[in-house]
Amino acid sequence: MAWPRDLSAASLPPTYAASGEPAPTGTPLRGEAAADVAVIGAGITGASAALHLAAAGASVRLLDAEAVGAGGSGRAFGQVVPYLRREPARVLADLGTEAGERLIDAAARVPALVAGLVSRHAIACDLDSHGLIFAAHSAAGAAMLHRRRRAWAERGIDLPLLDAGEAAVAIGGGRYRAALIEPRGLSLNPLAYVRGLARAAVAAGARLHERSRVTAIARRSGGWQVDLRDGRILCDRVIVACGIELGAILPALRLRVLPLRVHEAATACLPPDMLAGALPRQRALTDTRRLPSGIRRTGDGRLVVTLPGPIAGSRVGDLPDGLARLRALFPRLKDAAFAETWSGWVDLTPDQYPRLVEPIPGLLVGYGLSGRGLGLGTALGRALAERAAGVPADDTPFPGADGPARRWFPGARLAAAVAAASFRRIDAWQARRDASPSSPGRNGP
Repeated sequence: MAWPRDLSAASLPPTYAASGEPAPTGTPLRGEAAADVAVIGAGITGASAALHLAAAGASVRLLDAEAVGAGGSGRAFGQVVPYLRREPARVLADLGTEAGERLIDAAARVPALVAGLVSRHAIACDLDSHGLIFAAHSAAGAAMLHRRRRAWAERGIDLPLLDAGEAAVAIGGGRYRAALIEPRGLSLNPLAYVRGLARAAVAAGARLHERSRVTAIARRSGGWQVDLRDGRILCDRVIVACGIELGAILPALRLRVLPLRVHEAATACLPPDMLAGALPRQRALTDTRRLPSGIRRTGDGRLVVTLPGPIAGSRVGDLPDGLARLRALFPRLKDAAFAETWSGWVDLTPDQYPRLVEPIPGLLVGYGLSGRGLGLGTALGRALAERAAGVPADDTPFPGADGPARRWFPGARLAAAVAAASFRRIDAWQARRDASPSSPGRNGP
């Protein structure tokens, strides 16, 4: 199955590209250059690594085959979530108490990290700090939210849990069984955010090279050589933070991540009277369906909606499904339509935990953000910078690859596509069941 490499800056969502931070101006690298650290990949993880390294006084070359944010970073839904894909009890069981607690704590701190960087570097990215809403579309979803609330209460964090009526008021519509407010969460324009990180890295002294595709990485006496299409960099250490392109840069790690395609759409700017009451406080809503099901309100009056769709191939997401969900949730938007649609990518690890590995001394690799890239990518970039500066591996919060390497099996993409189709049918069945007159509760949009 051919994988589309739609990573050009021209294809970035206008909803994101036309507001906030302007695109940086990085020139292609031609000829030979030197640096303490070469950072490959100018997404959120790479830009964060370059910023933290440059701020600490290192000479840095930040490289991207296309442009800053051209991959998954600039196409994300736009919410910063303070926890992992797995619930805390599962994390501790999977990683052990010490490593699990470090990673849980790191995830909990990412909204503060992101907000601090946005404030410190005056990044214009439509940051909203009123929190996030997670809504239960089924009885199982409600039970999951109750468990999440109890787990965080044991950690001293009180997450308000709303009943059906309170949820409808907080969301501005819908018939969800319950909703959990996550006051620590943020929403923002992801492309503007990564552009701001790159701009801050350059201001701190990093050199940005866009349209500079890496063709090889090799050890050399006293360091490393990074070969590019039109030049090369001699450096002491290399950081690879290239998301779904990991296998193209380091073929030995090709099966560490599974590239999954995700889809979104956005309305045009809607008039205030049409938007009145829709997500009046928290700008981003996600429900408990198995597949992405978010709706986010932007500062300029657009609604960004995640769409079901193929996880591979070149087809776009299901626009009618997304529009029907939007109109069902907010009936006053019956005349609303999508103005644009786009696709992005998630680099999924088998256990859905991000990793920081050093397969060869001096070669640092961060990967597997598994749909939590805005916050965890920022923290992973900082951790990569710290490791490059000599911080021991045990002092970083991200797990490495202890024991057998976690790899995807051949054919995993096909299996994931079958699973996604099955999840979509289950979600649709639950929505129909809960909307039936005999159902004890009518849930969802």
